Amino acid sequence: MYLAWKEQNKKRYYVIRQSVLSQGVYVSRDLMDLGHDPSVFLEYPGGRSFYIHEQVEEQLNASGTAWDYGDLEDVFWPFVSPDIKRSLQGFKSRDARNARIPELTHQEDEFIRNRLHIIDKRRYNYLRLGELDQSKLTRIPTKFYRPLAFKSRDELEHLFINMEGSLNPSEYSLYVYSFFYLRRFFDEIIAGKMPQGLDQHRLDRLFLQEVCRLDRDVSFWKGHARKKGLHKYLRRYVIMYFDYPFSTGNILQEHIRDFMARNRAGFEQPRPAKKEPGMEEVGTILGMSVQKLKKMSMRELTRIYRRRALKMHPDKGGDHEEFIRLNEAYQTLLKKIRPGT
Repeated sequence: MYLAWKEQNKKRYYVIRQSVLSQGVYVSRDLMDLGHDPSVFLEYPGGRSFYIHEQVEEQLNASGTAWDYGDLEDVFWPFVSPDIKRSLQGFKSRDARNARIPELTHQEDEFIRNRLHIIDKRRYNYLRLGELDQSKLTRIPTKFYRPLAFKSRDELEHLFINMEGSLNPSEYSLYVYSFFYLRRFFDEIIAGKMPQGLDQHRLDRLFLQEVCRLDRDVSFWKGHARKKGLHKYLRRYVIMYFDYPFSTGNILQEHIRDFMARNRAGFEQPRPAKKEPGMEEVGTILGMSVQKLKKMSMRELTRIYRRRALKMHPDKGGDHEEFIRLNEAYQTLLKKIRPGT
């Protein structure tokens, strides 16, 4: 069983669901509605403990489904009082560490090898391993994907949504780039580690192409009801990609450190840190008015910045001091532009 949610009248309502095998496909079914506040089903008898109201157990028994109390506790764990949660977290972590991990059954192995979608494997790789390069997929043991076995599309998506909650927003576009394996469309060496430097317009087109391809992929949506238009489970990736552009920090900060090391080595006294540039100076550096800068979206800013950064790169004849100031100007604007604009 697992915790799912649905939006109604701009409110989130929770429900206990279960993945079941139906005509050879795993589908989800509702077991119990929990309303908008599942914590009302929790009781605290005192001390460092809690229990789940017997009403929940009675309804699950009435549904005719087999269930485990440990799984039920996991469903309600997000709603447990923070104080109790802190007290019990150590025990849960120790139990998880000491738990014996059995070998895969034949059924698990078959499901993972032949029925688990490659997009699910890639997402899990990034979220568990931080793996940007998905070309090594075949080297990962099948057992690694055990938590994804025998789950409906709905359960898998709720699992991934929860896991994605641990991502830093600066990672969103890298995550999407990784699991759609967009690097396979590029020959450039940087495609494996620094997609920031790729042709952004082409990358955008390829991303939309792959999103639409997945939306039409019948094998991905097996057992899951579909409506017209892009599925809500994929819309979040469009938002991640377009509203949170690739951070230029990694690639450019590395370049800046290299240039500073090469050009300033041997100086006994470091140069005094420069103040953050004001909007007038930022406009001068980027070659546009302050009024225009204030109206720009983050996406537009990133594109303009990328073009100027490539042009002003010291390896292409640009001045390394101007390159550093360009980076500072960009970082200043990022603080002033709201993500999603």
